[in-house]
Amino acid sequence: MDLAFGLMCIEQAGVDPKDIFIYVDGKDRVLVSQLLALGTANSYKIGSSSDFFADISGNGYENLVLFVTGHGSIEGIDAAVPITPYALLKAIKSSPELKSAIAYLGQCHAGIFNYIGAGRSGRNPSDPDVILIGATNLHESLSSSTTEDFLGQQITWVANLFLLSVFKWLTAGVDVDGDGKLTVIDSYKYAGVTSNSVNKNIKIGSFVRSIDLHQRWKDAQSDHSTNPSPAKKLALQALEEQYVSELGVRYTHQECWILNSIPAQCVEF
Repeated sequence: MDLAFGLMCIEQAGVDPKDIFIYVDGKDRVLVSQLLALGTANSYKIGSSSDFFADISGNGYENLVLFVTGHGSIEGIDAAVPITPYALLKAIKSSPELKSAIAYLGQCHAGIFNYIGAGRSGRNPSDPDVILIGATNLHESLSSSTTEDFLGQQITWVANLFLLSVFKWLTAGVDVDGDGKLTVIDSYKYAGVTSNSVNKNIKIGSFVRSIDLHQRWKDAQSDHSTNPSPAKKLALQALEEQYVSELGVRYTHQECWILNSIPAQCVEF
């Protein structure tokens, strides 16, 4: 659904469908196509992550904007063979004709893609500038329920907060720094501010719910300890899982980051 919303926003921002390429891993290709169709009237061929690397090796474009969503870990972006920071950067840097690339990384632990050689190498004038923007650093990436308009239809899903804001910026076109240009750095600032605002409200709500859950959890513990039974044990386990989940939201820190910010101030959308 994140990709479906993003696809809709990219098209509405004026990108020609022939210049849009989609890569999704997984076996249920029919479902993926159905979900993407919620945001577009156009038909797209959906490749896999391995197809991305094959395609970029024969790239003929000067500019690349990449949006990544899904799972991530210390091993990199989730795939049959996890995509490491080095593998992604090497593929982009070695892509023919490419002059600049921007990658918005929405997966968990996106910060492992930070602090790598994304800038243009002085030893190689043709080396492209790569701007990396992460939804989060070395924590999980937070998602939350949202309801958005898909071509006149209201749809609710659990969205990646940062990518949702980036996609909205593409259609809103907010000049955050007031320099009269819509640049990559504007998208970063806009998405960071708006997603952090939603994140704060989520944590406030989670705090209130966790107080109630804490007392219910203690009461269930006491009840099971006094009069144990299989039913009470299952109820206690379910309540504990809910309680721990709320605590996890409160103690997961999300702060976006950008690598190679100087060209990000110049590259315009």
